[in-house]
Amino acid sequence: MDAGVLSFAAGSALGFVLVTIIVVFISRQGNGGLDIMAFVDMLMGFERFLIQFYSVKGHWITDNSIHKSKLNLSKAMEAVSKPVNMMLKSEFCTYYKAVMPCGMSYCIKKLNWSCKAFQLFNPERFVQELMVLGKLNNSNIMIPLAYTLTARSAYVVYKNPQHGTLFDLLHTSCDNVLKWEERYSIAVGIARGLAFLHGCSTSTGPIILLHLSTKSILMESLSKPLIGDFDLGKVIKPSKTMETISAVAGSVGYIPPEYACTIKVTPSGNVYSFGIVMLELLTGRPAISEGTNLAELALTRTQSIHHDKCKEILDCRLLSDASSGVRDQMLSLLRIALGCIAVSLDERPNAESLLDMLLNVATI
Repeated sequence: MDAGVLSFAAGSALGFVLVTIIVVFISRQGNGGLDIMAFVDMLMGFERFLIQFYSVKGHWITDNSIHKSKLNLSKAMEAVSKPVNMMLKSEFCTYYKAVMPCGMSYCIKKLNWSCKAFQLFNPERFVQELMVLGKLNNSNIMIPLAYTLTARSAYVVYKNPQHGTLFDLLHTSCDNVLKWEERYSIAVGIARGLAFLHGCSTSTGPIILLHLSTKSILMESLSKPLIGDFDLGKVIKPSKTMETISAVAGSVGYIPPEYACTIKVTPSGNVYSFGIVMLELLTGRPAISEGTNLAELALTRTQSIHHDKCKEILDCRLLSDASSGVRDQMLSLLRIALGCIAVSLDERPNAESLLDMLLNVATI
């Protein structure tokens, strides 16, 4: 019997098993209605069975012997099948945390092939790009370590950032407010990663982020950011797959104004999004909060050249005991951020110049 017949037979058998499980489950519910959570748990259990049944094969990208000795790809796939391990969900992918028997944890990104954005997608090209991206060397981007492909999804493994997303640290952590020194280091780190990506010379050109926001920046420490999802820009073409603007240009509040007309992700658009991230670091406010757009708020509040007026937008939790030097540094970064979100593309700095400007601001 050839492989195609075996595959069809196996698929038919598994389909029959799944239908039988569903029928039995519903019949056991009686007249009490369907327990959705129990039903989801049942399906997740079946997914774990499928993973074991097919023995999904993983492929290494990294040459790092430590990761190869610590990372168990079977355990990683098992973790993905459990909702409790979900870390973050975006338009195109879902992140899961997987803890290895040795105690080391990893981050697994699941890409769903059924998403419309991947309809023109070539899995072979994705693998080629992953292998190139895995060889990059920069401390402020998430480097892929391994991957697994299935008929419906791709799973990419990364070292797990221990402190969640920048959004979490800025907007959901009430007990520990990020210090100004940490925020400044974060801004420099993101700029350094962005300048590196824009300066890369791959076979398909520089690496331009599909989206950049505080939710796509993961934190290895309280002062070390890692830019995530930079691989998506290599396999998704917004003009070919657009459903909504925010689906391919990041979250509302980070989308550059020109995108609605061009439907193109550009280096200048990435700088605009970074400008919004900088404003979040400076003000402690989300990009969109209770209907208020942070970019519009910043531009309105900073019309005055008077320092005291400009300070009104800065995070008051930082200003209360800040030295005059720190306040001057914050105002310098505010001016840089405003340049990043300029409506005119010509007025925005490129990523390399942006990094130089940040580094030239006197540290305290």
